[in-house]
Amino acid sequence: MELVINIVLPVFAVIFSGWFACRSGGIPVSAVQALNHFIINYAVPPMLFLAMTKVSLDALVNPSFIAAYFIATMVTMALGVFGYRGLKSRDSLDATVISLICGWGNTIYMGVPLAFYLFGEKGTVPVVIATLSTNMVFIIGLAFVGNKSTGGTYWQNAWKTFSRMFLKNPVLIAPIAGGLFSYFSIPLPVPVNNLFSMLAPSAAPVALFAMGASLVGIKIQGETGRLVWVTLVKVVFNPLIALLVVYLMGLEPFWAASVVLMSSLPTGSMVFILAQQYERRVELASSAIMSTTILSLFSLAVILPLLQIWVE
Repeated sequence: MELVINIVLPVFAVIFSGWFACRSGGIPVSAVQALNHFIINYAVPPMLFLAMTKVSLDALVNPSFIAAYFIATMVTMALGVFGYRGLKSRDSLDATVISLICGWGNTIYMGVPLAFYLFGEKGTVPVVIATLSTNMVFIIGLAFVGNKSTGGTYWQNAWKTFSRMFLKNPVLIAPIAGGLFSYFSIPLPVPVNNLFSMLAPSAAPVALFAMGASLVGIKIQGETGRLVWVTLVKVVFNPLIALLVVYLMGLEPFWAASVVLMSSLPTGSMVFILAQQYERRVELASSAIMSTTILSLFSLAVILPLLQIWVE
């Protein structure tokens, strides 16, 4: 109970504060976009950059962790797409969006702050590894499967999609840059280090606050059976599959707990953006973000203390 009060309650209190502030009119809905812009461009990148400058390449390249997280995620995605007859996909792009709803977790807005509060600064390293590895695969897959013609060749359009979603994404570029600084032992200028050190601590609380505020206006709609299924897959089956995978692979407690934590996160908001972009399962994606986020507040209240005990 003490762990729940000391860790879980403050985290969810910040999320609720964001929701209440926006719902009551304390902050305008338009301000949420500004908060998101600050998080993605000015808060999370410095946090991840500084975290990566303090770890060695050996700590970053962890094949067992990457394999365990990938296996758990891919099995969950396959279960989400093929496990329920009422969710029959129309084409490969439709199946891709469904799989992302079931497997793409909210690593930035929830993964980063939860890992930081649970394990300290070292907890952000698995988040970086998971985010980089899975996003690279997902983005490359979408670049080819969801390639829309924009006047160029197929490969040109695929490259445009990849560069827009990965090469121009500061959340993904910052940890790579930090890793390079660490690997080549490049000293960070004191003013830059001080600047990043001032911005980095704001990432976790502001991300949680913004996530709560972003829930205002999202409605649960669409076919109930499909929503129940994808919610069940993401909130219940995903962490259970992850637990089974890390047990069978015999991962060290810290890395095993990190896999389970990343797999316990609700559906990421990026899925809704992609669903809109490719005009597939928009209602399902929006509703799943809401339902998985709400239910994860209860599931994580149980999972987080257990993970901390496991690591200790």
